[in-house]
Amino acid sequence: MNAEQWTTEEAILVLDLYMSKPKGMKPATDEQLVNLAQLLGRTPESLCRRMQKFQQWYPVLPFDVTEPIYNDENPAIWNEYFAQPRKAHKEAPSILEEFCIGTLVLNLYFQLIISTMNEKVPEVVELGKLVKRPAKAIAGMLLSYASLDPFMKDGPAVDLPASSVQRQLWNRYADDMDKLSHVAKYIESHYPKKRAGKRKMQKS
Repeated sequence: MNAEQWTTEEAILVLDLYMSKPKGMKPATDEQLVNLAQLLGRTPESLCRRMQKFQQWYPVLPFDVTEPIYNDENPAIWNEYFAQPRKAHKEAPSILEEFCIGTLVLNLYFQLIISTMNEKVPEVVELGKLVKRPAKAIAGMLLSYASLDPFMKDGPAVDLPASSVQRQLWNRYADDMDKLSHVAKYIESHYPKKRAGKRKMQKS
């Protein structure tokens, strides 16, 4: 996948940011924009270029949702999200979570062998605890990635096929382990670490 190609899921995330207050274009130095870019493994400048497309399609915000704002040259999806800005805002958190967890699982995938991709392996258990997902779900995602791996000649049976986001992440990072590791570390830093329990003071 070309780095500048945008999928529906990514575009929804940027559109949600574009429509956040103050509505419209955000500078490449905007804190929220920089954070989103790092979570997606993109540059702030690439997000700005995507926002420029939104501005080109409809430069005035806020806008009257009853006004026709599309023509045949614009992707049909924006007919849904520009007219219902709350829809993008509602969907964005779950999409971003899927990107973050998917990136962490993919990073783990390249650290394991196929026989260890199950819910009993410590690394799988720990990642599940970190992202608050069952270890079995993490193992399932690992096997979904295995189904995309061209080096897995006899791939394992997969209950759930790889999602659209998983395919995007595979195409983005499979040939760039350094970038994957860097983005995964950044994402991991956003999850709260489990605090060690306090030892009870011994009575003197």
